[in-house]
Amino acid sequence: MNLSPSPGEIHSNQDKVNMRVCLKSLSAPAFLKAKKNMTRIILFLSFALLWALGMRGSDVVSLPAERIVCGVVTDTEGNPLAGASVVVEKTNISVGTNTRGEFKLTLQSTDAFTLKVSCVGFSTGRIRIDGLDGNIIKVSLRPSDSNLDEVVVTGTRSEHPLKDVPVITRVISREEIAAINPPDLTTLLESTLPGIQFFYNSMSQATEITYQGMDSKAVLFLIDGERISGEGGANNIDYNRFNIDNIERVEVVRGAASTLYDSRAIGGVINIITKKSLRPFDASVRTRYAGFNGESYAVSAGVNLKRFSSLTSYGFRRRDTYTIKDKEGKTRETILPDGTIKRDTLDAEETSIYGYRIMDLSQKFVYRFTDKLSLDLRGSYYGNTRPSNRGKRFHLRYDDLTLSGKLKWHIDDCQSIDFSFLRDVYVKNNVYDLVDLREKVYRNINDVLRLYYTGTFGRHTLSGGIDFARERLKHYFMKDTADVSMNQFSACIQEDWHITDNLNIVLGFRADKGMHYNLHFTPKLSLLYRPIERITLRAGYSRGYRMPNLKELYQEFNMGGIGIMMYGNKDLKPEEGSQISVSAEYNFRALNVAVSTYHNRYKNKIAYEYVDPEKSYSMRYVNALDVKTTGIEATANYRTSFGLSLSGAYAYVYDYNKRDGYNMSWLRPHSARLNLQYKHKFGKTTESISINNNWASRITRYSYDSKAKSYIKTVYDPRTVCSVNLRSELPRGISLGFMIDNLFNFKDTAADSAVQLPYNGITYVATLSVNIADMFRW
Repeated sequence: MNLSPSPGEIHSNQDKVNMRVCLKSLSAPAFLKAKKNMTRIILFLSFALLWALGMRGSDVVSLPAERIVCGVVTDTEGNPLAGASVVVEKTNISVGTNTRGEFKLTLQSTDAFTLKVSCVGFSTGRIRIDGLDGNIIKVSLRPSDSNLDEVVVTGTRSEHPLKDVPVITRVISREEIAAINPPDLTTLLESTLPGIQFFYNSMSQATEITYQGMDSKAVLFLIDGERISGEGGANNIDYNRFNIDNIERVEVVRGAASTLYDSRAIGGVINIITKKSLRPFDASVRTRYAGFNGESYAVSAGVNLKRFSSLTSYGFRRRDTYTIKDKEGKTRETILPDGTIKRDTLDAEETSIYGYRIMDLSQKFVYRFTDKLSLDLRGSYYGNTRPSNRGKRFHLRYDDLTLSGKLKWHIDDCQSIDFSFLRDVYVKNNVYDLVDLREKVYRNINDVLRLYYTGTFGRHTLSGGIDFARERLKHYFMKDTADVSMNQFSACIQEDWHITDNLNIVLGFRADKGMHYNLHFTPKLSLLYRPIERITLRAGYSRGYRMPNLKELYQEFNMGGIGIMMYGNKDLKPEEGSQISVSAEYNFRALNVAVSTYHNRYKNKIAYEYVDPEKSYSMRYVNALDVKTTGIEATANYRTSFGLSLSGAYAYVYDYNKRDGYNMSWLRPHSARLNLQYKHKFGKTTESISINNNWASRITRYSYDSKAKSYIKTVYDPRTVCSVNLRSELPRGISLGFMIDNLFNFKDTAADSAVQLPYNGITYVATLSVNIADMFRW
């Protein structure tokens, strides 16, 4: 047996025993008809693609005799690991272990192959399997000191262990999500990423974001690597679309990733990677109840057969509307043109935080024609009913339907091609309560086609692709609620060169052409250098480019019907930006310490400007701003051998947004988090306690009154939010949890909701989850 050079990660042997211990076949007659119809359709598409590439379809989709390989995965004490992932490298084959830690692989080749075995909380390793049949593979995984061996894909679009990714990347694992037990994605990100800030837009009642000093226009959100509709008219996506129970992990590229995904991703990429079906059979139920902060229910069921896998997920979430009322108004200082200061107290404010009733449904199908050719089909639906606005006789209804597919072909052990399509339709309606009337006020449609190639040749990995995107927007901000559209063509190429074992350089370019704008090239350069084994240095430089969106180009809206017009501008120039980043990381056994710094520059930033401030408050979009931000972030993680884990981070962001020396920025400059978790196994149960603490500094901000030519000073208070989460993992797949969220009963004022999503006091949360497959030992 040939083992990978990583010592101590996997211990294995092959015992020549009867194949009766292999898992029973899970092929179900109910799927046969669906599989047959799907095969006909997909074979046609596959042959068409392969013919276009000049290949012989019959050579690729021929089906040789099947080969069965069985095994079992345990920890170092011999306990079976259920739900471990077993992947055959250089193929599309991936399975999971059942409750007994057993797995079964069906291959169509007798050649030697490499298995990658991973499980949450354990080190990932690789094992070489020779071309021997009739053997049971026994694999033992040791507990992991950190998550640095976890494989990520977002930074370079190819698999790298986290410790070897040239781009600064942060992974929020499923284990970390369980320890924090967040109600939604925004809470999860605020609890794990210092420097990120979600705030509440009191006019649109929507959530907005800044990260590393950059707003939503520079931060790209993806689901399983695909862009999301809904931001064409609001710049921010609908963050309620993400069901936390359906998220496997989150990969965050803390820096520019504009070359591979989208030229505007100058401020980073947040890729939400959803769960998939790996086990022969899997089903689970999860409930969460948090009083006025709502409740949620999630159900999922999936199978993974010889060539076919399916995962169906359903979720329901509900939260009531509540109102934050201030006992007293803020004290305001106005600096008049002559330098004198006028002090007054504003009226007490109140803000309604609107609730929701959300239903989401997703379906994933994967069919594998051969070891190296497979099709992934996905569909999802999201429906959100928001209660009526105060004083209005209608409520808001948000709906989204997404359909996507990806054809993945490993041409050989060194080359692969992905062909994908996506259609994402996001709609907003006003639904009137007293009459049968539904008014469509917003619709955003994205259609994307992408062809992507990756090839590894020695120390060089070459990747690149082309894509076509068409966006349509129907918006009540347009004149007569018009329907407008734009097309964009893009091409990218990237070279990932491992010059030596300790030196890695990534160079990439992207070309974009859309609307009436000229062809634009966006470069990127990343460098990783490891002078000694324990120290990793990274540096990167990237350009960014964002064409004006449809709302910025064509808007013509009478705000509130009171004569204040909001105009678009067809003569807008694209925004252009750049980022430079440097980081140093130290790793020694269970200790990981990292420090990074970055500097962002933006020119031609699109913002509102008064058309004629002397006569009216009407505004239009213009290229008004040149933006700069600089930041530093430090993180430390340590995991002891007796179950105690400590994690901390601090971020500082300096926004150069000043006028006459007065700070005009909405950003909290300092933020920090501290997470402690103790986990221990008592007999057949595992008990854990997690303490999560987040702190953000105060802001002293000035706004400018162009009519009075005066500055208005407002101070926003600091905040500290702490939670304690208790979990008990019982036998038969049952987990119980109890959490005290916002332990010290912190309450934001209504006036402070403009800079942070408001907390409204302490919350008690109870959770129950049941893995049905584990309960019945499937």
